Amino acid sequence: MMRDLTVRLPVLLLALGILAGCSTSHSNYRQGEIAAELGQWDEAVLAYMKAVDADPGNIRYQASLMRAKIKASQQHFEKGKEFEKAGVIERALVEYQQAVQLDPTNQYAQAQLEHVHRQYLAQKQGHGVETIEQMKQKARGARPQPPVLNPRSDKPISLEFPQPVSLFSIYRALGQAFGINVLFDPNLRDQEISIDLKDVTAQAALETLMRAAGHFYKVMDEHSIIIAQDTPQNRRTYEDLVIQTFFLSNADLKETLTILRSLIDARKIATNEQLNAIILRDTADKVKVAERIIEANDKSKAEVVVDIELLQINSQKLRDLGVALSSYSIGQQLSVPSSSTTTGGTGTGTGTSTTPSGIRLSDLQFINQSNWFLTLPSFIYNFVKQNTDAQLLAKPQLRISEGEKANLTIGDRVPIPLTTFNTQNAGAAGGIVPITSFQYQDVGIKIELEPRVHHNQEVTLKMKIEVSNLNGNVAGANGESQPIIGTRVIDSVIRLKDGETNFLAGLIRTDESTTDRGIPGLSDIPLLGRLFSNKHQEGARTDVILTMTPHIVRNAEITQEDLLPIWVGTEQNITFRGGSPRVESDVEGPFDGGEGTPEEIQDAIRRRLQRLPRGLRPGENGETGVEAPNAAPGQPPPQPPQPPGGVNLVPVAPPSNIFRPPTPAPGTPPPPPEEQPPGGTGLVSQGTASGTASLAVRTASLAGAEKATAVPAASSTAAAVRLWLAPAKLTVSPGDTFEVRIQAEAGQPVSHLPISLLFNPKILAIEKVEAGDFLGGAGEAQVMSDTSRPGDLVIGASRLGKVPGVKGTGTVARITFRAVGTGPSEIGLDGKALDASLRAMTVRSRPALVEVLEAAPRPTPPPPAPKREASVTGKR
Repeated sequence: MMRDLTVRLPVLLLALGILAGCSTSHSNYRQGEIAAELGQWDEAVLAYMKAVDADPGNIRYQASLMRAKIKASQQHFEKGKEFEKAGVIERALVEYQQAVQLDPTNQYAQAQLEHVHRQYLAQKQGHGVETIEQMKQKARGARPQPPVLNPRSDKPISLEFPQPVSLFSIYRALGQAFGINVLFDPNLRDQEISIDLKDVTAQAALETLMRAAGHFYKVMDEHSIIIAQDTPQNRRTYEDLVIQTFFLSNADLKETLTILRSLIDARKIATNEQLNAIILRDTADKVKVAERIIEANDKSKAEVVVDIELLQINSQKLRDLGVALSSYSIGQQLSVPSSSTTTGGTGTGTGTSTTPSGIRLSDLQFINQSNWFLTLPSFIYNFVKQNTDAQLLAKPQLRISEGEKANLTIGDRVPIPLTTFNTQNAGAAGGIVPITSFQYQDVGIKIELEPRVHHNQEVTLKMKIEVSNLNGNVAGANGESQPIIGTRVIDSVIRLKDGETNFLAGLIRTDESTTDRGIPGLSDIPLLGRLFSNKHQEGARTDVILTMTPHIVRNAEITQEDLLPIWVGTEQNITFRGGSPRVESDVEGPFDGGEGTPEEIQDAIRRRLQRLPRGLRPGENGETGVEAPNAAPGQPPPQPPQPPGGVNLVPVAPPSNIFRPPTPAPGTPPPPPEEQPPGGTGLVSQGTASGTASLAVRTASLAGAEKATAVPAASSTAAAVRLWLAPAKLTVSPGDTFEVRIQAEAGQPVSHLPISLLFNPKILAIEKVEAGDFLGGAGEAQVMSDTSRPGDLVIGASRLGKVPGVKGTGTVARITFRAVGTGPSEIGLDGKALDASLRAMTVRSRPALVEVLEAAPRPTPPPPAPKREASVTGKR
């Protein structure tokens, strides 16, 4: 007995452990199912992971985990796009990282993650993202290049020849001006020409002269060119040819070949179908143009994952109630005696009996009632009621490339008999032999999709939906049963946003039939007629509900360079501006625009003005009459900051306001006034023969302590959020630490506050940043800061989760500064405000002023600081 207990106890414990593990895994799976129904896909992923860890071999748990990861990735990806659109780069970066970790196959999310990461690094390092042109310059430096003309000087000159002079003389004069050795083709003839060019560079002068005279030139080395008549023969003689192989990754080889032959008239071109490559031999200009064309067209196709949820509900109702007869007819039959004949023989005793098929006329007189039989139907009592409900639920996911078709079929394959007749000869007799074969047809739900991804993140779906079912059978020609198939087809084209759900319903089919059978006359008696009749009711209903949600997982990587036009010269002479081995040029083509919009230029100027020392800001020591703060005794006035390379700020004589136009020198006529552009900001460029240019900046007065940002609004409209620094003015000594608070007042619920502080890093340094309680405490709000850039503090304050925004007044953050230098420093405040839906709100902000003094100020005011002005000069 003890031995049996020793053997059974481990087995019992093992069974209990297995049951406990199964119970735990099923509980986690149920928690994941509940979270998935609520749309909480992160919680569903965690619950499914626990279920899979407890039961790794359960295929159902693994499939649910994969589906939850994809859904959670899509959810984080949508949040990342919202944060990126709102300008909250840090939060967008986190959401994109989670989306990629959950679904590594989502290449669209991977591309957005890399893009936002570059923006984040650019903000950290203080410069913009590397442009396409910079990457092109690096790529050009890595490959051997033909000789490029390098003029001795890049300053513009003027060529004035009002009277016709020798063209060769003009070429030589131009070569002496720019340090270029000019050679001529032996067959080139001289001619006289008059020309007047003002402020042209070496490249512009050469191109203009060549075009006017019908010449072209070839670069021999960095300082030598040869000029020849522009004819096809000379082009073939002098122009160098280039062979380059282009390996295509996505574009079709034949289509690309047709494009190149049509656009650049490429003749010497070959293909390698095994490597999907094109080999081109032509001039450097044509090869460069072909490279740009191939880069713009060799893009990967966009891909879309379509979530399909299909629900088909079939309902059937049957009711058969009443008294029915087995046959609604009475048969009458005549029975007469049969006449038989018996033949007998000796030995065997056999006989034969014969029954005639009719009766004899002589027997009619013997027919009476006993010879007649009646066949009566039997009574059947029906009391049947039957309800049938069937449901078909399918949730497939289709990943489709742009321009390709995807087919989805859910249903059965029904055999349909097909009968053919063949003539067969068998000996002397012949006949027609039927041959039956079967053809299978899909019956159920068939979906055919063809997506097209637009550049505004919308998807066009060309769809065809067919819903079919069996509606009975019919007898065929050969007695075989043929199925009757009912079909409903929808053929449409719809356009949806990324993540938008299309709901398709109304594919309803209802069949109802009612049959009353009974004895005529008796069944028509009120009330009692129900005893002599039978009522058969039958109804069928089919309802199909379909939802489709497209998700873009890969997009065509169209860059800014692909959107720019390509300047390819003339019809007879295809050239590539910027890539041609002639003269180095910073201009890509004639379609290049300016540096930005007037609003962007004005905003950039405003930010730069905030970083100027206090004595050089607009509205101070100028027309507004506001005096500059007193400087410390014996301390020189602060110097303006150093501008970027190539621009010098040179102190000159009064006037004291640098925002007035510079006073012209005596004897020099003033420049004509220019029209002031909108926005109160204008740039005036004045060129001189020496190649220098002076830049006078005119800007609207920035007087007033407060400024409006975020959302443009009328001046009379109050701001939804006010931001200010407290205290607004502070005087400290070198080495002191002090606290500045960012205060906020919100009249409407606010959820996110991205804030930037600008100050002089030579005077102030940040010790620490602490979170305030305006947006909530721990668990409700989060405050992040970035102090990596000197003189620039970035703070991001946000409410967590789906917590609603807050209203009222409070402290957003507390910043502890330390005085490291002497002099005044304004702490500029620039902020944005977003509500819970990431919509921008109107914000007004007010800066603060900190003065770091060596000693306490004297009782008597010191003499005013000398007025200074700076003019901006730049060398071309």
